[in-house]
Order: sequence, then structure tokens, then C-alpha cells
Amino acid sequence: MARKRSPSGWSATAMAMLMALGAEAPAAAQPDTEPRIWTNVQTQGRIATGSSWRWISDSIVRTREGAGTLDFVAERVVVTRQLTSHSGIGVGYAYGAGFPDAGSVREHRFDQQYAWSGGVRPRISFRSRVEERFITGQDAMSLRARQQVRVTWPLVTRNGLHGVASNELFVQASSARPASWGFDSNQLFVGAARTLSPRQTFEVGYMNVRAHTAGGNRTSHVMSITLLVAL
Repeated sequence: MARKRSPSGWSATAMAMLMALGAEAPAAAQPDTEPRIWTNVQTQGRIATGSSWRWISDSIVRTREGAGTLDFVAERVVVTRQLTSHSGIGVGYAYGAGFPDAGSVREHRFDQQYAWSGGVRPRISFRSRVEERFITGQDAMSLRARQQVRVTWPLVTRNGLHGVASNELFVQASSARPASWGFDSNQLFVGAARTLSPRQTFEVGYMNVRAHTAGGNRTSHVMSITLLVAL
């Protein structure tokens, strides 16, 4: 009989994967740093009672220079189908607007994803996503792949407080600028989630974002805030 892996073994394995993914991002000698705030309100529900089909809506607002300057806003809608009790696939569309120092940038984004989750203490989830991005000022579609691993574990059982750690690696598969192919960015998050009610969860924490830009690599220190609402 196969030996059952202990929760601590799952934790060690998951954290090792987080570190490995984070190490994929090349480190700059002297990266620029700046504080940012990222917020997301995610609403989700079933298309019909007892259905294996679900919908999810994300309302995203991001700032830079702390909260001083609006940087990016987007609305994303995705429809997913549950394949098993642990896995599902989905397709989505997002419309976003970025606000650099000069002008603005609009983006239409289509994506496809596969997600898997399992375990209880801790709970581990993986998500693979491919995005087709149409950005103003770029003649060709930009293709990007994303791989995320996420771990949650109970901190205090009675009040629904959980620890959260995740890492997501972004790889540019094609774009109008061949020089930008390859590593795009890496988002490493550590925080806590609190269950407010059976249908609401609040999550807050620190995210370290390393991104490849035309001017070199940039590191951002992000306060990430998410409200999850189940209808």
C-alpha cells in the first residue's frame, strides 16, 4: 500500500514549487522599485442550480506610486466547466485600459485555462492559462502563457483565517516585438484570507512583482487586496 503523504509533506512540496517558479525570473543587478496597490472584486456563481457550468467576473483596479496614480483597470468575465471534483476548464474575455505617463493603452484579451485543486490542509491548486492579447499600438496579436501554483492552509480554525502563498510565472510566447519573447513577469504573493461569511472571503497580502520592460527589469512592491463573493 502506498504511504499517505502528510500535510507537512504537501507543504514542503508546494513551497519548493513556489520557489522554483519564482527562480525562473531573471534578476536585474539594480532593478527599479516602486510601491503599488492592486485590488480585485471577484464575483462567481453557477449558471444553473446543480450545473457543472460556472461564471466568474473580476473587477480590477491597480495604482502606482502608492495610491497616487491610476495605472490599470479591467473587467474580465470567464465561463468554466467542471470536469471532475478537482479540475475544470474555462474560456474568458477581458477589456482593460492602462494609463502610462503619456496617453493610454487599451487591450482586448481572450484566454483559455485549465485548473486543478486538491487537498484540505493545506489546499493546493494549479492553473495554466493562455492569453491572446490585442493591444492598441501593436499590429500583431500578443500571445502569453501563465502558470500559477497556490497553497492555502488554516491559521486559526474557528474564525476562518487562512495563510495564502502563490506564485505565477508569465512567459511571452509571441508579440510584435521579437526581442520581448520569453520571460515577461513573475508574481510572488504571501498573505492571509479571512472568511467573512459563507459567501464572502477577504484576502490581503504582499506581492513581489518582477517584470521585464523595454528599459530593463523592474521590481514592484504591491499591496494586493481581493474580495471574493459567491452568489
